[in-house]
Amino acid sequence: MYLQRILAMKGGPQSRGADVGQDLTVCPRCHVGRPVWRCLDCTEKTAVCVLCCRNDHKLDVFHRIEKWNGRFYQRGALWQVGAKIYAGHHGSPCPRSAAALSSQSGNSLAGRRYEILPIVDLSEIAAAFRKTHMELLQIISDCIDHPLGLMTELEQNVLNAIALRSGVHILDLMKRLKAAVAVEAEEEANELQDESDRATVAAEQHQQDLPAEPHVPLDIPLEDDLGNDNEWEDEDRRPSKAHLARFIPRPPPRDGAGNPFLTIVHTNGFHSLPVVWCACAGHQEDRDLQLLDLRLYPSSYDQIGTVFTFTLLDDHRYEYLECKTSRYQYHNKLRRMTCPEQPDASPNRYAELGRVSRQWRNLKYRRWFWLLNSLNVQRGAMALFCAACPQPGVNLPPDWEQLYLRNP
Repeated sequence: MYLQRILAMKGGPQSRGADVGQDLTVCPRCHVGRPVWRCLDCTEKTAVCVLCCRNDHKLDVFHRIEKWNGRFYQRGALWQVGAKIYAGHHGSPCPRSAAALSSQSGNSLAGRRYEILPIVDLSEIAAAFRKTHMELLQIISDCIDHPLGLMTELEQNVLNAIALRSGVHILDLMKRLKAAVAVEAEEEANELQDESDRATVAAEQHQQDLPAEPHVPLDIPLEDDLGNDNEWEDEDRRPSKAHLARFIPRPPPRDGAGNPFLTIVHTNGFHSLPVVWCACAGHQEDRDLQLLDLRLYPSSYDQIGTVFTFTLLDDHRYEYLECKTSRYQYHNKLRRMTCPEQPDASPNRYAELGRVSRQWRNLKYRRWFWLLNSLNVQRGAMALFCAACPQPGVNLPPDWEQLYLRNP
């Protein structure tokens, strides 16, 4: 019974809907998109559409997701549904960043090809509320994520004005808006996937063009130990890394808005997400500090390509102290959690983990001993207190020298 229940979790949305007596050919959350994405870390494991999956992971950007490809659930990544990291404003999009405003959560209606309300002149409504056309579109897009009971007064008034002039009920209006955003989100996900496929082909082609390394046989067995020739596996016939199956989705160099991708190392493995940097004045050279505000430790401060979460650095330290896990074993565990079938297909950040873990340990010592502004720390300044060591005034009498000199 347990085995059947576990195997049923591998079924697609249609079979899952048949078990619970529901039609899950459409998203059970918004009743608009196709339910092909599901999260393995969320409590609710029901498949949802790309837009609902994106909105559910605005803050939980380190979850593992899967995509139903018609036959089975294939390993996916949150960057495929449009999840991003916004730096500089504690996780919120920068109001002065064009890349953030044009692509935040995929809900911006600016520049959309869809004529959502062809019978309504939005310019007149914008003038009535003393807003620009772009500001009105942003207000409308913000209404999509809010139920009617949680909308602001301005959002409710805008929707009422549009519904009144178009002769459409406000619920039907909300359904039209969600349908337009869902279609746009699916197209954006498909474009990201196309960019990923092109980047994968280019990387594999580059790997094939590299000169092959000379094969050095090691531990050659004796002829008597070989046994049957059909059972012997030739090293030269094994597939190289350039021909490995695409076990994990490979991100493109940049997303549709031109944002670069970062490699994030978390306790559940390696992740890739685009980062939208802050465009405010005076924040062009402190990108490493922007990541620290998000509890992400950069592996470098000049050209940042890899970051480690604070949770991972603490977990690595506890694994070493309590479980005696070496850095090599811990790094291999992260690679296997990312891709159990082929850990070598995961990123290799062993050297970066060693450097960052030492910096993290040193920063913790400085914080514990309140050495915040001291660059030249004296020897022994960060030594932990030992109650067993002889210390005058603690476990030795004040006149211990005279006492021991008289009584050697």
